Amino acid sequence: MKRFIVLSGIILIVLVAIYRERLFLRDPLAKVYRNGVRQEGLRVYINYSNDILVQDSGGAPLYMVQHWNESPGFPQELKCLRGMVCWTDHDHATLVPLAKGDPAPSTTMSDREVTFRQGDSSTIRVTLR
Repeated sequence: MKRFIVLSGIILIVLVAIYRERLFLRDPLAKVYRNGVRQEGLRVYINYSNDILVQDSGGAPLYMVQHWNESPGFPQELKCLRGMVCWTDHDHATLVPLAKGDPAPSTTMSDREVTFRQGDSSTIRVTLR
């Protein structure tokens, strides 16, 4: 039994290391602001690269922003486990743009904050802890 637990732990660590770009863990201290007003009932998830995924309290994805393209969008394929962890289809998740026909929004990303403008001209700011 002890060997099984140790082997399972090693396998889990290897899988997390390999899929670290696809795996998003919930950040309970992150906050979302829309036009400077804090938004309640949203869940923020981050991955190894501090890419973000924001969901509403019902589990529907609102948007995802990744460092590789800094363009917010809806994840095309996303699987989540009880509000704790989500994973995407690829390291660079397939995204549907927030608003079709709009130019790419100006996005600012750092290790502590992600800011971008939505198609309706509202500014979204996500602070990470």
